[in-house]
Amino acid sequence: MRSRLGALATMLAATSFAPRAQAAGMDRHQHEGGAMMMHASHAPIEISINPEARVSVVLAAPIPVRNACRRPINLPVRIVNDSFITARLEARLVDNVPSGLTLDFRPARLSGKQEDWRTLAITLAKPGIKDVTISFKTHNDIPDLGGRDRIHFLIGCNT
Repeated sequence: MRSRLGALATMLAATSFAPRAQAAGMDRHQHEGGAMMMHASHAPIEISINPEARVSVVLAAPIPVRNACRRPINLPVRIVNDSFITARLEARLVDNVPSGLTLDFRPARLSGKQEDWRTLAITLAKPGIKDVTISFKTHNDIPDLGGRDRIHFLIGCNT
């Protein structure tokens, strides 16, 4: 009971912050390849790769809360690459992976530029709130021992 109330409170709090994300400067623009995606200084997921090539990630804007089940939820990912590496960036679900949740993050090579953009797609098969933890790393690298390469959030869908 307590966990359901906590999840409901988190969902309501995220809903009240959604207009702030738009007011904070998030807007739509045409991205390379013609795909429309959110673009601003604060994408929901921001990854930093420091000069030593260590990956860290933060939630910088609210995750959408009103989603349709069995449809991908596309989240823009901003990558600040201070090491100018061109390795593939990978993402995977970790810890207790909820059933019926799939993650699609194409492990493409980074450009070597200071900033790259990717899209992470999450698809939920069943209605309800899911507890998600995603880990990011460059190909053939080890995960961060301090957990700075992970984000944790709640996401849900309805029919």
